Amino acid sequence: MQEPVELARELARIARENQLAEIEYREENTVLRLIFEPKKKYVQAAAVATAAASPAHSTALSESAAPAAPVAETLGLTITSPLAGVFYRAPRPNSPPFVEVGQQVGTGQTLCIVEAMKLMNEIAAEAPLKVLRVLVENGQVVEAGQALFEYEAR
Repeated sequence: MQEPVELARELARIARENQLAEIEYREENTVLRLIFEPKKKYVQAAAVATAAASPAHSTALSESAAPAAPVAETLGLTITSPLAGVFYRAPRPNSPPFVEVGQQVGTGQTLCIVEAMKLMNEIAAEAPLKVLRVLVENGQVVEAGQALFEYEAR
C-alpha cells in the first residue's frame, strides 16, 4: 500500500482530472475519502477613489451578485485555496519559499502548501504564470476559496 499522503495526492489528482466532487478508497483497514468543494467564481469590482479618499479598494462579488466577504485588494488573476487550512510558503520552516514575487512559474510547479487535518496539500500552478503578489502570510489560516496569490498569465 502507498503512503497515506501519496495516496491522497494520487486520489486528488484523479478527482481533479475527472472533475469529481468526491472520491473514496478502501483497502483492508484503510478508508480514505476526499470531498471537494466546487470552485467559486468571482467578479472583480473596484471602487473609484476621490482626491481626498484612501486608495481604491477591491471587493469580491459572486456570480449571483450576492456580497461576499472582503478580500485583499487585487489587480490581476488570483489562485485560491481549494480547502480550509493553514497556508505555508515553504516545505519546512527554515526552507526558502516555493515561489517569490516576480518569479515565472511553470505548469505543475508547487506554489505553497495548505495543511488540513495533518495532511499537507500542495497547491500547484495549473498553467505557466508570473507571481505578482502573495496575498496571505505564512502560517495564516485560510478558508476554501480564499485568494492566496495574484498572478499574470504567461
